[in-house]
Amino acid sequence: MKANFGEDDRSPINFTLEPALQASRRSWPRFFCWTDTGYLNAELFGRVVDLVAAEWRVRNPGLPLLLFGDQCSAHMSTETLQRALSLDVFLFFLVANASHFLQPLDAAPFGCFHRSLRVYNDQYVWDALMTGESTRDALLAAAYHCERRAFTPAVVKGAFKTTGLWPFDSAVVLARARENLGIADDGSSARAQAAAMASEVLAEARQRVASGKRRVSGGSTVVQRGAIHSPYNLIKAAREKAAEEAAAAEERRKTKVARVEKAAAKAKDDQAAVVRRFELTCRVCSSTRHRGGPAWLVYHCGRWRAYPRCKSTQTASSSIAAHKQISSVEGGGEST
Repeated sequence: MKANFGEDDRSPINFTLEPALQASRRSWPRFFCWTDTGYLNAELFGRVVDLVAAEWRVRNPGLPLLLFGDQCSAHMSTETLQRALSLDVFLFFLVANASHFLQPLDAAPFGCFHRSLRVYNDQYVWDALMTGESTRDALLAAAYHCERRAFTPAVVKGAFKTTGLWPFDSAVVLARARENLGIADDGSSARAQAAAMASEVLAEARQRVASGKRRVSGGSTVVQRGAIHSPYNLIKAAREKAAEEAAAAEERRKTKVARVEKAAAKAKDDQAAVVRRFELTCRVCSSTRHRGGPAWLVYHCGRWRAYPRCKSTQTASSSIAAHKQISSVEGGGEST
């Protein structure tokens, strides 16, 4: 833990401890330490190794100790390694970037601890509130309580077996490494497997929805407030309303078609009127319109005509010659 030390390497601190349990083979001693940074250093870790070795010799005399750890620089100092070997403590360091998926504490003990901690912390907080006591130490009291329940021999041994560290199982270690890298056992990526599983879930959901639609009848109708309706009458009324709406939609469609056809016929008539106006206009001056009278020069097809004042001009001769050439397939002739 962190503390502010003065020149004499001493610092005032506040602490709250739970009474120690009676020593047994299933209990373990607790030790507390404060540093300037709140982190472990090489010197302090050496002292930890001394305490662990002493406790181990009392519980398991004559047996060597295999101690797992990560590659923190405080764990790998030369003095610490030599001291550990002299005490029959063998330090085993996990490979770099592997402690987050190979650390036994993360496999089960911490999970059990946190699940219990949430429950008992709420209980301690409510107990303190109902009795008028401070809730400052509720979390710490819950932590002491949950520690004894989470870090049992069965849970700790199971964590080492789950991670494959003890008994050592290379297949388990490699499987956890592949899972951490997002690679499935069959070589496909975790994303591809997730997509495949999502597709299966969606397909099953569509099947259930389709099956539900086949079993369910629905519709819309108009009901009266306070009236009681049987399901058969509701379905019948909904079908009648649907039929009325379909008939109304068909009527609207026919009206729309008729309106479109009328608009098309009007556009055709307008186009024919424009053509007719053009055919009744003098082709020489392009301004006078033929409104009757025998004095106009009209080609037999009726699509070319000239005003009496314009029909004897040179322009009229060249214009009618061009029109005759275009209409030669129809034959020639004039009417005056």
